[in-house]
Amino acid sequence: RQVEITEAGNADNSVFNNTITVEADTDYTVVAAGHLGDGDQPFEVLTFVDDNSDVGDTDARLRAVHVSPDAPAVDITAGGGSPVLFDGVAYGQSGYTTVAGGDYTVEVRADTDTNDGAIQASFDNVSLDAGTVYTAFAAGNLDPSNSPGGEAFDLIVVPDSTDAN
Repeated sequence: RQVEITEAGNADNSVFNNTITVEADTDYTVVAAGHLGDGDQPFEVLTFVDDNSDVGDTDARLRAVHVSPDAPAVDITAGGGSPVLFDGVAYGQSGYTTVAGGDYTVEVRADTDTNDGAIQASFDNVSLDAGTVYTAFAAGNLDPSNSPGGEAFDLIVVPDSTDAN
């Protein structure tokens, strides 16, 4: 597929215009990541294969995608540090885990061998409905004052599919 991405607010400035190869009957997530111009991570387009297979009636599948250009590798835990949802996710990486459907406090921590690093950000009331697949994007900047766009760090959770799909 031919994909073009333009600068926000300036449709005449194409920042990506290239072909992305996709396979039939496969779901994908395509992410515009990094900084245009100067920054810790240069602008790039990342493509991830989705796992929208049946997750069952009581569980939810959660994928973390690290696209925070100034954040080091992170551990992602539920509130209080347990359970560890993701261990050592570096920029541009992703991974899936399965959890019981429900509401969570999610903590993004500095990566350590014991998954108990300093909490960089905490997000309350992350609701994960049973039977649904989600992607959580760790995005924005830990230090927005040092980034070209000034976007603050955030956890953006979006449903990929539900058991109705």
